[in-house]
Amino acid sequence: MPSDPKTPPASPEIAEVLSQNEEAAEQIKATASELDVVHAVLSTQIPPEHLEGDLQAAVERTDELEQQLSETAEALEKSNDLLREIDARHNGGSAKTGK
Repeated sequence: MPSDPKTPPASPEIAEVLSQNEEAAEQIKATASELDVVHAVLSTQIPPEHLEGDLQAAVERTDELEQQLSETAEALEKSNDLLREIDARHNGGSAKTGK
């Protein structure tokens, strides 16, 4: 069971890594959202008869990239949860004890 993400890690090193990872995850999510909007605009505003060759491949690729970014952000969040668990276990079962 993951520890509470609101509980600060006891280890300053883990706190720093988590902070950097959380910021990276948020940036990845924001980029994925922006890319999703780009894909929606391209796929709805370009007439189907013009969607061929490289242009069609580019539109399709925006969707694939958005999915990859979303999956990457999710994997990073799972990693962060695991770091919190490890920190809690190594610090007496609770990350609340050492600020």
